[in-house]
Amino acid sequence: MIDKQILIHAILDELHRQFTRLCGAAEESRAGATDGENRSESKYDTRSIEANYLADGQSRQAEKVSLASAALQVLQLRAFGPGDVAGLGALVEVQMRDERMWFFLVPAAGGMEVTVDGNVITLITPEAPLGRQLMGARTGVRTKSPASTVLQVA
Repeated sequence: MIDKQILIHAILDELHRQFTRLCGAAEESRAGATDGENRSESKYDTRSIEANYLADGQSRQAEKVSLASAALQVLQLRAFGPGDVAGLGALVEVQMRDERMWFFLVPAAGGMEVTVDGNVITLITPEAPLGRQLMGARTGVRTKSPASTVLQVA
């Protein structure tokens, strides 16, 4: 079974890498926006404006990553038994057609993938369509998609 503490640690490490990368990119974009070489040569030259927009977008992404990290640090991890319904913090194994997949129900950072003990685990939030289907799912029960069955909730 996948250790959720190790999983959380792997997720937080990846979020930290993303945050560092985004902050560095935002700093580079801002520096480029104020660089003398990017000074407008005409009223139609928008290089510095575009660099500032890019830096702002990267800063907003870094803030989202920071908030996701904070939400995951306080996520209550509990063991889910065979009869329990999946909720936040549940690690859910799903059989989709011929493939087994792992999903970790989390409050933020949906869509991110991490590998733990050779298993690729996709983070999914309750707001995502599949996340809505997995919330409240039980072991052995088909999801709303007829091609998938919950194998275990841990």
